[in-house]
Amino acid sequence: MNSVNDIRDIHGPILHHAEAWWPYLVIGVAALLLAFVVRRLARARAVTPAERALRALDASRGVHDPERFSTSVSDAIRTYVEGAFGVHAPRRTTEELLADLMTDGSPVAAHREELGLFLGFCDLAKYARFALSEADRTGMVASAETFVRATAKAPARGNATAASETTSSAGGAA
Repeated sequence: MNSVNDIRDIHGPILHHAEAWWPYLVIGVAALLLAFVVRRLARARAVTPAERALRALDASRGVHDPERFSTSVSDAIRTYVEGAFGVHAPRRTTEELLADLMTDGSPVAAHREELGLFLGFCDLAKYARFALSEADRTGMVASAETFVRATAKAPARGNATAASETTSSAGGAA
């Protein structure tokens, strides 16, 4: 019986944990490399305010409810203005927005009349329940796209510049 107890089954190789560090290093380096590549691709695909506005305007073409359509188009333009010119636009009235944008050095000043008419038309549809025909909706989107394309080439105004202009115009009025 002793001979039966002496026979033992074959075991797998014994790994020493001190020698198995390299797989963790390879996985860590691969994860860092992947994170670096993903971040570079995300930066390369950064969308400008003008591109974002044009996409939003294109998406609004399928909206047939006048109030939802005008809100969508107005939000696209207001978000574009905020991103491109550093003026907080989404929560301001049309008059407040136009007043902030119409300083002498503003690239939007040349488009004051068109922007005012466009935003006024949006306000009519949003607040006065003005019915928009298909031609009205098409014209509003075309007008908004024209505004974005015309002002997209203009240099963006930073928040510091806008603040200094506001301060200087307030100081000059006092």
